[in-house]
Amino acid sequence: MTDLALKYNLLDSSAKREVLDFMDFLLTKRTKLKKSTKIDYKKKILKVSVWSDSDIEKMIENQQKFNKWEVQDW
Repeated sequence: MTDLALKYNLLDSSAKREVLDFMDFLLTKRTKLKKSTKIDYKKKILKVSVWSDSDIEKMIENQQKFNKWEVQDW
């Protein structure tokens, strides 16, 4: 952090302003990203389907049938 402060102090006033503006841009981008990821996550989680016990039983049954398949010789 001290290297950053030393380098910043070597800049002229317009370059310092440019650095501050760029830092503001990065921080703004970060907060927008966090908000959008939360909103996207909420949308995704609401689309998750709910399976009943009978649905799961059918899947297990199909899995067992699938495991019984044998590869045919050519």
